[in-house]
Parts: sequence; C-alpha cells; structure tokens
Amino acid sequence: MRLKRTVNDFRVSELLDDDSLPHMGGNFTIYRITKKGLTTFEAADILAKGAGVERANVKYAGLKDKDGITSQVMTVEGGKTVSFRDQSLTIRLLGKTNRHVESTDSEGNSFEIVVRDLEADDMRRLRVNMLELNKLHIPNYFDDQRFGCLRHGQGFVVRQLLKGRPELALRAMLAAPSPYGPDVIETFKKGIQRRWGNWEELASYTKHRRGSSAFEFLHQNGDDFVGAIERGIASREKTIHLFAYQSFLWNRAATHFVKSVVGEENVAWLPHDAAPLAVYRELTDEQRAKLQAFKLPLLGPGVELNEDAARCYKLVFREEGFDMQQFLDLDISGFRPLHEERQFLITPEFLRGAPAESDEIYKRRHKMRIRFSLPRGHYATLVCKRLLMPTEKDYMHLRIWVARHSLDWPDEMGRAKTLDVAAEKLYHDERTRRVLNKYDRDHPEQARKRYGSGDGYRGKREGSGSGSGGGYRGNRESSGSGGGYRGNRESSGSSDGYRGNREGGRDSGYRGNREGGRDGGYRGNREGSGSGGGYRGNREGGRDGGSNRQPRDDHDRKPYVKPAPRDSEKPKPSSDAPADSPWAQAKRDKANDND
Repeated sequence: MRLKRTVNDFRVSELLDDDSLPHMGGNFTIYRITKKGLTTFEAADILAKGAGVERANVKYAGLKDKDGITSQVMTVEGGKTVSFRDQSLTIRLLGKTNRHVESTDSEGNSFEIVVRDLEADDMRRLRVNMLELNKLHIPNYFDDQRFGCLRHGQGFVVRQLLKGRPELALRAMLAAPSPYGPDVIETFKKGIQRRWGNWEELASYTKHRRGSSAFEFLHQNGDDFVGAIERGIASREKTIHLFAYQSFLWNRAATHFVKSVVGEENVAWLPHDAAPLAVYRELTDEQRAKLQAFKLPLLGPGVELNEDAARCYKLVFREEGFDMQQFLDLDISGFRPLHEERQFLITPEFLRGAPAESDEIYKRRHKMRIRFSLPRGHYATLVCKRLLMPTEKDYMHLRIWVARHSLDWPDEMGRAKTLDVAAEKLYHDERTRRVLNKYDRDHPEQARKRYGSGDGYRGKREGSGSGSGGGYRGNRESSGSGGGYRGNRESSGSSDGYRGNREGGRDSGYRGNREGGRDGGYRGNREGSGSGGGYRGNREGGRDGGSNRQPRDDHDRKPYVKPAPRDSEKPKPSSDAPADSPWAQAKRDKANDND
C-alpha cells in the first residue's frame, strides 16, 4: 500500500471563508498559491522576492505538505503585484484587503488522495473501515509530517536540552547524517563531524555556510553550547524542533487516555515514526461521551490541565525521565513553549471513495481515489492509515509506504519495529527500480534519461558497460555498449542483432556468432567461426560463408569464373526423343528406381 507515490497522488486545497478577508481595498494583497513539490516556506520566499518585500511581510493561514499539489492563500503587505506560473508554482492575484490572513480564517482543507499498490484484501479493508469511520471519531493525533527530525536522524533536540546535553543538541541540528539528504549536504556534514571540537577550523570550514555563526561563537566564547544554539541556529528551525517534541508529548498523553477509556482488549494501533498510536473500532455511548468531553491542550507555561490530562502527562514524563516542570521552565531563545488548545477528536467530512482502477505503475495491482475534508491542523495521512488498518487482531503483517518512507503495522500489543531509515530507503530504491522497469514501456522518454542515451526498454539490466546503446531486453548481463532484441546476452561486445552474439560475440546477425563469433550471418559461424557469414555455413571452426563445411584459408580461394552461356541449339528432352538418347535412358533408369 502506497501513499504519495507521485506528486499528483496527493492534492490539498485550503478552504477559506469568503467573508473572512473582505476584498474592499487596502495595503494587503491576496494571492492564491498553488505549489507542487515545494514547502510553504519556499513558496513564501518566492512570493516575497517577486513582490520586492521582506519575508516577514508574507503571511499564510497554515503550512501545506511538500509532497503533493497544494493550494492556499497568502497575503503580502505592500510591494508590487506578482503574477507567476511555472511547473512548480502558480501565483494568482485575488484582490486587496485591509489585514493579513490568519490561521483562524481557514475552515480546513479538502483532500483528494490516490492509494496505490492495492491487492484485493487491501480494497476490502478500505471499504470496511470507511463504513466504520463514517460512524466513529478518531483521536486528533499529530502525524509523521510533524516529526521530520526523526526521519532525518536528528532525534528530539528538546529532549537533549532537557537532559542537560546542549552539545548533543547542537551537533544533531548541524551534523546528524540523513539518509534522505543530498550528497553535497551530507558530505558537508561529514566534514563538520570530523572537525568537531576544533571550533576555529570549523568556523573557517563553514564560512558563509550553515553553522558558521555557531562555530564562530564557540571559537570566541569556549564551549558555551546554549549560546551557540541561540545565536547560530535560525529561529524557524528551533521552533520546528520545539513543536515536534511538544506534539510527541501530546500524542503520548492522548494514547494513554484512549487506552484507559476503551480498555487494552479493545485497542487497535496505527503505525507512527515516534510511537504507535492507539485507536478503536467500536465504542459504547459512555466511552464516546467521555472521549468527546476530554480536553488535552498542548503544554506551555500557564496551561490549565484537568485531572485526566494531568494524569496522562505525568505518565508521559515518567517515561521520559524528567519532570513536566522542566519542560514548562525551558528558557532558551526559540525553545520557549506556548500552551495551545487542541480538539481531541476529529471526523472526516464528505468521506467517499471512487471505484478501484488498475494501477498503471504497479502492474496487477489497483489504486483507489479517496476524497474528504478536515478542519485545519488535522492530518489526512492519519485518516488514510485508519482506512487501511487491519480489520481484526492477529492479522497478517502489513506495511504502508508514505512517499519514500515505510511503516510496519504494530502488533496487537502496540509493538512496532525499530525505525531503520537507511535500510528502508535501500528497500524503497530497489522496489522502485523494479517497478520503473515495467513502467518505462509506456514512458520511453523517462527510460532514455534513466538508462543513458540508448532508447531501449529493460536494456542493460545488470552490470552493463557503457550504457549508451539500447534494445529490448538487450545486454542483460554485463553487456557492452550495443543493443538489440535479446542481443548480447552474456558479456557480448559492441554491436547489435536479433539474438546475435549470445556469448562473446562482437557484431550482428540473425542468431549469428553464438559462441566466439565475430561477424554476422544467418545462423552462420555457430561455434568458433571467424569473420565471414552464411546460411549455416562453417558451423564448426569455419571462417568464410557459403555452404562448404570444411575451413579453408583465404589464399586457397579460387577466382570467380563466369559460366559460359547455355547453348540455345542444345536439344531439350521431349516425349518423342529417340530410344537411344540420354534423356530416354534417364527416364528408363528413373522408372526402374521407382519399381
């Protein structure tokens, strides 16, 4: 099962109340931003640059996913009017207003999601769970998108700060290796790791690059890692790490409450990067009422917790190994938490699924298109996980892919496999390679880019040489540069042909030069043949073409002599030929042979 397999598989459109931003003029310009493969931050940077204003003059109601096609509203204070369109971004003017757009202006998002790589039982589960989800609420967990720090190997930076390890926190933010990072950035991080502790050298190594301010501060002030974090890490990055840990605490507290209400025997689980999430399949009226009435805010100074919420957070911090007050008292620039109310249960609206279709990427599998709407701040991938969840306990092992990232379903006790991002990326790349080999049949342009300048399908499967030639199933194993229909199967040379040069061959021919052959011919030179071709000529050790089976040297070849013209007066056989003529004698011999 796969989500976000292509960018077009995940579409999000922000729902905005038309009356929330009056189009009555003002100094604020409203734009509809449609982006593809970009983060909200990247789109806002482009808009600010186009309008000629500072980045702080661009506001939006919420963040949208990078892996998909998303549409949202942004406002710009001042600046010039922008109109822009390319493959990744469209900026469309909507009008003028008297204030910036705010998060409270958003009524939510509508989603259209394609789920791929489905087998028959996957589609059955999806339909069964869709009926359940139309009757039940699910806890409003933060999904994996909030926890990029885990996928990129950084871990929870705030946890390191709370445990008194600011050096580890700084090192994680600046030098933690990521299996998804570009090679240039990962090489740069390795250079930081090798030089760690030599702040003067690191300040020179990172000059005008990320981390230079932090290492320059350490060079001037010694090992003041808290100060280096405050001065050397961007506020936006620190805020993302704070939100990630704050969201993790909320998820864990919500899981404890769900288990206490529905009971261990009725709990089902959803996969998650940080920890499995507890859900349920059915509720009594009493349980439903208790869940709906529960209030669980995000933690911050001045937060008010009811008895159940305080108990759940206490359990979480006991697991974390420190007191909740330490988190509330955190006083590092960029890491000061703020409390926030959060709805505990959500219900997807207008949930519906289109009929299954054949999957054009994963052959012999199916895809389904799902549509629904959610209030702002809720996660569509969480709804998809609930729709694909096993329908009973002790179910077969399930795995779901979200973009490049795989998740294994927890068992009935909520135990999940340890996240191994490097191994899962390797598995994904291998799986994708096999699928693309099938997919390229209908996309020759992509095949040419993938395999080099040749234009063949499935060419150069394993260990191929120069990668320039193409052919249908050509050069299967360690072949050279040429292509052909099943040409050059094993260690073949440079040229192409129809099944030519199977083993060690160089040039082309119809089944020519099967073993050690050099040039082409129709089944010519099968074993050890030399340069000439011919119809089954020189099968064993032969060199030239023709019907002669025995080899001969070139200097023994007789010159060609044109035959003499046929004598037109030469008599022809006839039924009234003399009895002693050669033709009559031949006719009698033939009759005797037949007898």
